Amino acid sequence: MKRSYVLSLLVCLVSFAASAQTLDWSSIGSAGVIDDSTLGLYSTNGAALTIKTNAVATVEARYPVTNTVGTAFDQAPAWTTLSAALVDDGANGSVTVTLYEVDKCDGTETQVCQINSSDGTSAVECETCTFSSSTFDFANNAYYIEVSLTRSTSTPTEALYQLALY
Repeated sequence: MKRSYVLSLLVCLVSFAASAQTLDWSSIGSAGVIDDSTLGLYSTNGAALTIKTNAVATVEARYPVTNTVGTAFDQAPAWTTLSAALVDDGANGSVTVTLYEVDKCDGTETQVCQINSSDGTSAVECETCTFSSSTFDFANNAYYIEVSLTRSTSTPTEALYQLALY
């Protein structure tokens, strides 16, 4: 009985450790760190980050990316895709989502991938960009996602609802 219990516990722990390697990273749009120059030009509602009604502006937000693998032995999650749930309903606005790698020693920033929204409807759409599964190296680099919501007239709607790495 004791042997069966120990074996069951071991199987559970191994399964848990294996599943921990596949954890993704995500953030809602309203959780971003808003650039000081755009204070007063944005609004949040639930998960959404938007440009305030009738404002003509560019709103910038940054989202620090954390290592969800979370072990001292694996500092390189095998993520390959950046996804953004967003709204861009017109030619007079856009949503740009850019993933950056920052060297921990010298601060050099390197663009990993970028999503440029396509004019659509007022429905939320998921747009993606992809990169190599060996891109992330938290032992030597830090990462963040920069989002720019831009509107040149007061009529289009630009919004960010969620970001994800998987």
